[in-house]
Amino acid sequence: MRQLKIGTSSVRGVVGEALTPALVVNFASAFGTWCDGGPVVIGRDTRGSSAMLRAAVTAGLLATGCEVIDLGVCSTPLVAFAVRELGAEGGLSITGSHNDAAWNALKFVGSGGALLNTAKGEELLDIYHTSDFRLATWDRVGPVTGDGQVVARYLEHLLAALDVTAIRQRQPKVVVDFCNGAVGAVARRFLEALGCSLTALNEEPSGTFAHPPAPSAANMAPLAEEVRRSGADLGAAINVDGDRLGFATGAGLALSEEYGLPLAAMARLRRRPGPVVTNYSTSGMVDAVAQAAGQRVVRTVVGENHVVDRGVAVGAVLAGEGNGGVAVLPTSTTFDGLLTLGVVLEELAVSGGTLQALVDRIPPRSMRKRGLGCPPNVAYRVLEALRVRYAELNPDGSDGVRVTWPDAWLHVRASNTEPLLRIIAEATTPARCQTVFVEALDAAEREMGTP
Repeated sequence: MRQLKIGTSSVRGVVGEALTPALVVNFASAFGTWCDGGPVVIGRDTRGSSAMLRAAVTAGLLATGCEVIDLGVCSTPLVAFAVRELGAEGGLSITGSHNDAAWNALKFVGSGGALLNTAKGEELLDIYHTSDFRLATWDRVGPVTGDGQVVARYLEHLLAALDVTAIRQRQPKVVVDFCNGAVGAVARRFLEALGCSLTALNEEPSGTFAHPPAPSAANMAPLAEEVRRSGADLGAAINVDGDRLGFATGAGLALSEEYGLPLAAMARLRRRPGPVVTNYSTSGMVDAVAQAAGQRVVRTVVGENHVVDRGVAVGAVLAGEGNGGVAVLPTSTTFDGLLTLGVVLEELAVSGGTLQALVDRIPPRSMRKRGLGCPPNVAYRVLEALRVRYAELNPDGSDGVRVTWPDAWLHVRASNTEPLLRIIAEATTPARCQTVFVEALDAAEREMGTP
């Protein structure tokens, strides 16, 4: 299976197999052309391949006459902020995000500081596929510059969105696992400004990840144990490019990444009422939180670009997914793990309680997830079979197949980021969840020919 995923806001693949320097130069040339040769901000995560891809990206952008504003090793939210702050035409973040170290990716950011939406992404892909690049003459090749003040302005921007005084009075004790990614230095400055006492795990930006990068409960066992041992208020695991966040309670319980959005919604809706946007695969826990605050949840297609774009369109105050990614609108137009951590710390300070007390206010649900390795052509055959199987329940086909019952739901779709078929089921009880999940999994495996 050739492991390359091309979407409207990113291109992702295994380095040296599908994601090659030549391909990256062409995508960067297409993006520079789409930006009409204007300034482009770039940043990269700590993976060993990111420096190589940075060279390819820079070459492609300079060849189209762009000024390249290189922020070096930094988070994707910082790249997005810099695009808005500096008035750049776009941004390009070189990061494999939650994927393992063999993978890397290019994330394309528009002039508004958000990942490209479908319409803009299709424009970019048209340029790439036709190779109709805006190549500069020898005397118009762009320069490479930097900006030494943008980090300080980014931190000021985050702090301005929070009740800093309340958090400082609480003096939270936090443990953060950085997974040897790009966020450690900025996060330390952020938490110190909030008056937090920080215990850092895997802070060295080496790119040799201490564990799989995704901030899931399965990857947070050492973090949770350190939180329990140290008596910290909470633990947080931040994705290597800073866009996703997972939590652990003071008692050392690693929470599912599904808790990130409802916890952030609890804090955000107290301060600023409004709609919350999420995708079809995200837990119904966020619906319960929004309903308690008298607000509505709008659901859309999976993907940060889709939920943020819909969030902006409906005037939402929060847009996020069940993977720990949350955008606090309009402060940020990308998923930002530091800002998510900040709003949860604010809620702890204002409520005077514990993270577990906040979790206890969220009606629990039972969820099962599974990713099946599956080529795209086979995935769509499986989805069609499932549509037929659940036809009497009128499944929603907006993004794969989504089936709803009074006490449960099922969502099966092809992954945007990996060659996988994702199967997710949720119900009010574990037994009901297991029944829905196993039935769908068995049907998918039979269609794939898996014994």
